[in-house]
Amino acid sequence: MSSTAPSPSIRDLLSSLMWPVFVPGATTATVQTAVMVLLPLYVLELGYDASIAALILGTRGIGQLIGDIPAAMVAGRWGDKASLLCGTTGYCVGYGIIAVVTDPMLLAVGGFIAGFGMSFSLIGRQAYVTQRAAPHQRGRAISLMAGAMRVGALLGPLIGGLVASAIGYQNSFIGLVILCLLSLLIVLFGAESGQAESDHSSHSPRAIVEVISEYRHTFMTAGLAMISLQFMRAGRVTLLPLAGAAIGLDVASIGFIVAAAAAVDTLLFMPSGIVMDKNGRKPVAVASLLIFAIGLALVGWADSYATLLAAALLVGFANGISAGLVMVLGSDHAPEKGRARFLGVWKLVSDVGNAAAPIAIGGLLGITTLLVGTQLVALTGVAGLAMVSRMKETLQRPHAGQS
Repeated sequence: MSSTAPSPSIRDLLSSLMWPVFVPGATTATVQTAVMVLLPLYVLELGYDASIAALILGTRGIGQLIGDIPAAMVAGRWGDKASLLCGTTGYCVGYGIIAVVTDPMLLAVGGFIAGFGMSFSLIGRQAYVTQRAAPHQRGRAISLMAGAMRVGALLGPLIGGLVASAIGYQNSFIGLVILCLLSLLIVLFGAESGQAESDHSSHSPRAIVEVISEYRHTFMTAGLAMISLQFMRAGRVTLLPLAGAAIGLDVASIGFIVAAAAAVDTLLFMPSGIVMDKNGRKPVAVASLLIFAIGLALVGWADSYATLLAAALLVGFANGISAGLVMVLGSDHAPEKGRARFLGVWKLVSDVGNAAAPIAIGGLLGITTLLVGTQLVALTGVAGLAMVSRMKETLQRPHAGQS
C-alpha cells in the first residue's frame, strides 16, 4: 500500500481478503496436510518401504525451497494474482499426478510440483496482503491468514483419514484435486489484479543478488532469528512423536498430545496479530523464541504422559503467539520497489530453517541421545534471541483515526 493512500478500516481490509486469501489458504492447507498423512501410507500400501515414503514426501519441501525465487520473479513481473494462480495450478497438477500414478519416481515428481506451487501461493498471498494492508494492520491481517492455514492443517488429516478409509487412497487424492480446482476458481474470480513492477530488469538473477547485498544486515539479524524460529517449528514435528515413543506411549496417546498442542497453536493466531500491531514485532519474537526454547528443552526431559503433554502445550503456545511473524517481518522490511523479489529472498532464507531441521535432527539423533538432541535444538532459540536483540522494531504506529 502506498504510504500516501488512506488505509481502509481493519474490518473492511479483512473482509476484502476473505475470498482471495483466507478461503484459498484454508482450502489448500487442508489438501496439503491430508496429502502429508495419506501419501506415505499410500506408498507403503504399494509395497515400498518407509525410506521411499519419506523421500517422496520430502520432495515437496525441496520443490518449495527451489520455487521461492521464481515465485518472487513472477509476482514482481506479472503481479500477485499471477503468482496465486500459478501456485494453485501447481497444486492441481502435482496432486493430480499423485492421484493417477503408482510409480515412486512419478509420485516424487508430483510432490515436487506441488511444493513448487506452494511457494508461488505463499509469496502471492503475502505480496497481496502487503500491498493492501497498512503497516499497522499487517500483524492482524497476516496472522489471520496464518490462522486460516492452521485451521486447514487441523482439518486435513481428519478429513483425509476418514475419506481414505471409506473410498481408498486414489479416490481420496482425486477428491483433494477437486478441492484444489475449487480454490483455483476462487482465486481466479475473487482476487484483484495487483500492480506489477514496471522495471522488468529487476527480476533477473543479478537483481536477486543485489537484494541480498543491499539488505544483508536485515537477513543477518531478523533473517537469522527467523531461521531459528523455523528450525524449532520444524523440529517440534519430529521431536514430539519421538519423545512419546521413547517413554513408551502408544500411538493414540502421542496423537492426542500433538493434537492438543496444535489446538493451542490454532487458538492464538488472532491474539498474536493484535499484540504485533499494538506492542510491536520484537516482543512477540522474544516471547516466542524464549518459550519455544524452554518447551523443547522440557520435551527432552519428559518422562511421563503428563510431563510430555505439558511440554507440548508450551511448544504449541510458543508457535501460536508467533503466528504470521515471519511473514509480517518480511512485509515490514520489503521496499515498495522490488517488493516481490525481496519477499522471495526472505522466504528462501526462512525456509532454510524449515528444510534443515529434519536433516539436522536426524544427524544429531544418529550420534547422540534424544535428550541431548532436544537440548541442542532448544539452543537455536537462544541464538535466535541474540539476533532479535540486534534487529530493529518495524511496527509503524498508525496516525490518529486509523485502526
